[in-house]
Amino acid sequence: MTQISGIHCGWRRPQPEDGEAERVSRVAVVHDYLNQCGGAERVALELAATWPEAPIYTSLYRQDQTFPAFAKRDVRTSYLDRLPIKHGFRNLFPLYPSAFRALGTLDHDLVVSSSSGWAHGIRTSQRTMHVVYCHTPARWLYGYDYLGSRSAKQWLARPLLGAMRRWDRGAARRADLYIANSRNVHDRIRAVYGIEADVVHPPVDVDRFTPRPRGERLLVVSRLLPYKRVDLAIEAADRIGLPLDVIGSGPLYPQLRALAGPNVRFDRRLDDAAITALMESCRALLLPGSEDFGITPVEALAAGKPVVAFGSGGALESLQEGVSASFFYEPTADALLGALRRVEQIETEPSTLAQSARRFSNDAFRAGIQAAVERARQPEARWPAAAARVVEHGPRG
Repeated sequence: MTQISGIHCGWRRPQPEDGEAERVSRVAVVHDYLNQCGGAERVALELAATWPEAPIYTSLYRQDQTFPAFAKRDVRTSYLDRLPIKHGFRNLFPLYPSAFRALGTLDHDLVVSSSSGWAHGIRTSQRTMHVVYCHTPARWLYGYDYLGSRSAKQWLARPLLGAMRRWDRGAARRADLYIANSRNVHDRIRAVYGIEADVVHPPVDVDRFTPRPRGERLLVVSRLLPYKRVDLAIEAADRIGLPLDVIGSGPLYPQLRALAGPNVRFDRRLDDAAITALMESCRALLLPGSEDFGITPVEALAAGKPVVAFGSGGALESLQEGVSASFFYEPTADALLGALRRVEQIETEPSTLAQSARRFSNDAFRAGIQAAVERARQPEARWPAAAARVVEHGPRG
C-alpha cells in the first residue's frame, strides 16, 4: 500500500459541482480544556485568530486560570464546566470522552481540533472536514507521564487503559487530516495510530521579544509536571550556585519548593509582559525534560538567549548544538551541569539567535495550517487516494 501524507481516509465531503472552488465558510475550533497558560492554549488562540468567527468548543473553561484573550472569544463548554474542579482536572479522565460527545455533532464546514488527548474525539457530521492539530497522542495512554509515574492514579487507571485506547484510536481514525506539531510527534502518531501526519510547527509570538545580551539568572518556564524534570534544573543550579527563576504551576510545586535552595525563586503565575522581561534578561533558558516541540526554547532564541536542553524530542528540531544550545543526553543533574558549562562557550550574537526563531512565527503557523487544509481539500487528495494514508502495518497493539 502506498503511503500518502496529507489527508486521512475519512474525507467524505462531496466535490463541488462544475469545478467551482470550495469555500470554508463555517469553522469551529475544539480544544481539550481551557484552564492553563501553556503552549497548547497559545495554539488554540492562534487557531481562533486564523478563523476569527469560529466558536471554541472545550470540556471546561476557567477564565482566571488561562490567557485573558479567551474571554473575547465565543467559548462553549461541556457539562464538566459545572463541576467545582480547579486543579484536579486530570482526575476527570474517564469523563472526557462523554464530555466531548455531549457537545453534540458539529455541522460546520471545517472543524479544527487542538488535541493532546481529548478534543479529537469531537463528533462531526458527514459533510464536515475534521482536522486534528495533534500536540501528542495521549501521554498517559501510551507510556508517557501524564498522571504521574508509579502514582496511585496511574495504578487505578490501569483497568481502563484498554477501553480508553480503543476510544482514542477510533477517534483518531475518524479525522480527515492529522497535523503534528513536530517531526517527533509525527513519528509518535505513526507508531500509535498508523497515520502519516503533516507537520506544522506551533506558533511562537517572536515579535514580542527584543534580543538582548545575557544576564545573570538562569530561567525555567514550565508546567510543574513529572516529565518536565524541573527537579534537575533546581539541583544543578543549587550545586553550581547560580540564581534560578522557575516560572509555572502544577502538582509538583510543593515538592520542588521543598527541594530548592535560597538561590531559586518561584513565580507560579506571571503575565506575558513579565515573562518577556525575564527571557530578555536571563543568562540562559533551561529545558530539562523532553518536549513534544517546545515553545519556550524558541521564545528564548527570540530574546537572544541560548538554551540548555535535554537532547530529545522537539528541541532537536528548533535548536543547534554549539550555536543556539547545549544539549545533555542523560536525565541527571551531572549531565545538565556539563551542558551549563558548555553553554557559556556559545558566542552567537543575540540578533542571530533571534533571526533563527522567525521560522516559527505566528504568521508561519497560519500559513502552514491553511496550506495543509487547502491541499487536503483538493480533488486529487480525496478518496480513493486518501485511503492509502493509513499505513500498511496499522497501529501498534
